[in-house]
Amino acid sequence: MNDLIERYVCDVARRLPEKDREDVKKELRSNICDMLPEGAGDEEVKRVLYGLGSPASLAEQYRSKPRYLISPAYFDEYIRVLKWVLPLVGVVVMVIGFAVGAFDAAREGSTNYALVIGEILSKGFSMGVSAALQALIWTTAGFVIAEHTGAKHEKMGEHGWRVEDLPDARQEKKSIPLSEGIAELIVTVIFSILGLLFCAGRLPFAMVIFHNGLQFYQIFSESFLALCVPVILVTLVLAILMDIAKIRDRRWSPFVCTAVVVKSLVSMAMSLWLINRPNLFSEAFRGFLSDTGVLGMLPSVDGKSVLVIALSVLIIIGSVSECVTAVKKTVETATGKK
Repeated sequence: MNDLIERYVCDVARRLPEKDREDVKKELRSNICDMLPEGAGDEEVKRVLYGLGSPASLAEQYRSKPRYLISPAYFDEYIRVLKWVLPLVGVVVMVIGFAVGAFDAAREGSTNYALVIGEILSKGFSMGVSAALQALIWTTAGFVIAEHTGAKHEKMGEHGWRVEDLPDARQEKKSIPLSEGIAELIVTVIFSILGLLFCAGRLPFAMVIFHNGLQFYQIFSESFLALCVPVILVTLVLAILMDIAKIRDRRWSPFVCTAVVVKSLVSMAMSLWLINRPNLFSEAFRGFLSDTGVLGMLPSVDGKSVLVIALSVLIIIGSVSECVTAVKKTVETATGKK
């Protein structure tokens, strides 16, 4: 089978519902072969393909209901994103909502436990549902934008598209799913916002200690939280650029690889700098750790806590692994290796 034919057939089929793709592939291959003379070369193949029209327009003819908000070309990926983004965002934010409700109730000192439990549940569920709806809206908007952007890219050349731009069917497994870039973008933005709210003191993060009554200790110092804000913003910008690169190219191109490597190395450097700050914990929390003997139980090396050293090593290993994986996938895509 001619490579151009296979690429054309795959590009048409990927725009259709999954249940129809194999039947369409068989029918389209047969039709194209019937239209070609015996021993046809690339020029004859191109003439036939241009005669059939662009993959997008031909796919429309195979659809029983041709108009969609999210077309079949992206619908499977759209559902795949929703299946893990919505529960992840909803559950995490709901748990945060429970913590916020509990913190507010403890601060008010209410003794009406039924009312307290009701407020905690109400706060958690309302925040969780709101976050899930936000994730749904942004996911849908992201796919709509990506689809219309992709459609514009096809309108080029004398026929409104070019055979040379057909995706390589052999590289399909090495491509970056659209769902990956959009899901990463949504999750990154949502959790970065939560991080900024936490640093601004809008989300409680306290250690509850049953010692001479219920006490709350702010774990991190205000100066440390202030340093976290620019780190979160820089990481967010780099992550957004990386995800946009993945959405645009949808393969491991040098541009995508560079974006991943830069984001990983910069995030690693800033994370290492943060966790090695001497003012990591608040004075109140340090006093609690000292009084309970926890500080004395933690070994140190050259004045550095073993926990900080271990966390630093894990950050370095994770970041380097991400860079190596990106470079490896880029090289494999460029060389066509499996």
